[in-house]
Amino acid sequence: MTSFSGTVGGNTHRPISREEFRGFALVDNYAPFIFINSNDAKAAQLFTLIHELAHIWPVVSSGTDMYNLLPANNPLEKLCDRVAAEFLVPASIFAEQWSTTKNFNVLRRFFKVSTLVLARRALDLELISKSDYLEHYNQVIGFWRSKKDDSENGGGHYYYTTRRRVGAQFARYVDSAVKRDKLLYRDAYQLMNLKGSSYNRLMTEFL
Repeated sequence: MTSFSGTVGGNTHRPISREEFRGFALVDNYAPFIFINSNDAKAAQLFTLIHELAHIWPVVSSGTDMYNLLPANNPLEKLCDRVAAEFLVPASIFAEQWSTTKNFNVLRRFFKVSTLVLARRALDLELISKSDYLEHYNQVIGFWRSKKDDSENGGGHYYYTTRRRVGAQFARYVDSAVKRDKLLYRDAYQLMNLKGSSYNRLMTEFL
């Protein structure tokens, strides 16, 4: 299961800081779980998702901050970084495209990933310097934060945000358990961090 959220317990007054962590994976043979901090940039969320998925394969739970999306010192973290990078932007194809253009906006349209992921790949392959990468990173994050602030000032959709926070598959599983008398409504509300009317509307209108 994968869950995206940017708050603690759905409380908008308790946002999860990107500087604290970007995501984590909890490994379980029956139900592995990945959590992604949705306060992060979309590019970083995608990289974190693949990175954490790579942790599940060797059966190692983890939490990661991946500050500035730069490589970690831990050998396993480095491996997961390489898996994420190769999955999103294969090295051989990237090198071929880089020889024709070094414009990240052009490359973005080819690889269908953000310029931030491409810049990180270029850094990994020693095609750009660390200072060039950080300059691009700060520009992208600054632009994303300004857009996020504008979006928050305009308000968001509570039920779409909740569905993304808890995960649609998990929500359906909980609702199925309730309908089969395997789970009390009280426990379902607690699992979903929702009240009765909000729970019912989410299940009937937004799943």
